[in-house]
Amino acid sequence: MVQQKNSSYGARPPLTQGGSVLGSPPRRSPPSATRGQTCLKIMHWNAEGIQNKKMSLNERLRQENIDIACIQETHLKEALRLNIRGYEVIRKDRTDRIKGGVAILVRNSIPYQELQVDTGNEAEIHGVVLTVGQEKIRIFNEYCPVDKDLSLNRIETSETNCLVVGDFNSHSEAWGYAESDQRGEEIEDWQIDQKLLLINDPDDAPTFYSRRWLTTTTPDLALATEDLARKTTRRILDQLGGSDHRPVLLTLDLNFKPPEEKCFPRWNYKKANWTRFSQLTDEAALKINNKQDHINKKIRDFNQALLNAAKTTIPRGARRNYKPYWTEELQQLEDDLSKARDDAENNPGIESNIALKESTVQHRKVHMEEVRKGCAEKKTEGLNFDKDGRKL
Repeated sequence: MVQQKNSSYGARPPLTQGGSVLGSPPRRSPPSATRGQTCLKIMHWNAEGIQNKKMSLNERLRQENIDIACIQETHLKEALRLNIRGYEVIRKDRTDRIKGGVAILVRNSIPYQELQVDTGNEAEIHGVVLTVGQEKIRIFNEYCPVDKDLSLNRIETSETNCLVVGDFNSHSEAWGYAESDQRGEEIEDWQIDQKLLLINDPDDAPTFYSRRWLTTTTPDLALATEDLARKTTRRILDQLGGSDHRPVLLTLDLNFKPPEEKCFPRWNYKKANWTRFSQLTDEAALKINNKQDHINKKIRDFNQALLNAAKTTIPRGARRNYKPYWTEELQQLEDDLSKARDDAENNPGIESNIALKESTVQHRKVHMEEVRKGCAEKKTEGLNFDKDGRKL
């Protein structure tokens, strides 16, 4: 359910750091204030209790110039107020247990709508829809203890401009664990169904340190639609306020443009040195660590080994603007026909009309009968009908 959050614009402009003073209504700049932004900085962090970490959080928000902060395990109750200077605070407190609770901090200059997600007594999920320039960006924040259901089916993702972050307490090799558990497999299946991409990389630094087991892991995940994932970078920040979880910074490049499509080079397998290719791939495969590395890294290393060997031993290239059957003779006929057409239109008469017809007949004759037939014969004469059925 979407709840509209109305902004009230005061007569005075907002302070440099934004800001609602304790006890006063929040002030927000007009929507146009975000149009000049080149990036959107989103931090997500399991605070393990935010009340005694407010000063550290305020300083980190200032240092990193954070626009949105998604916080898990706030440990807040209704009677406890949370005011962060320069930000509006959207809370969802856990009422049936001591800990838990989630909150989203939105910079005062960014208009938003609140998204309420009903999960009962299971995972804690809420979200916002941000208005950044002409874009609507949907962000969900989740915290799920190990004894609760993930409730992923309650998240109403969108096909574009959607980001899901939080502490999911799940294991998967895709985000750095030695093996997957049932919750990790559930997230991976849901991710595929919703067409989301994991922004985490298994080689990224871990985000959680267990004081009990003296181990490091990464339960803090970020998933996004392809359009956002392509323009988002992820960075693990230093510890914050003594929490066992490090905060994660996601930076969205709002000016990102996909690279222009270029002519894709084709591999010339007929001229490949397959003996050398086999040698290079064998040598590279022996260097892949099969005992310690995660399976995603092994796959990447193996694919890179194949690609490196192919670049060394298989020639490749492509003709730009390639046109099948096209020759200089055809281009000359095309030019002659265009000239005859222009002459017939600009100087209408019997002679120009006859010249156009003759040029058209000649063009069709060469194009249809001689060139295409010759190319087809040349193409098929070297085919092996037992092996090249698809090519034929």
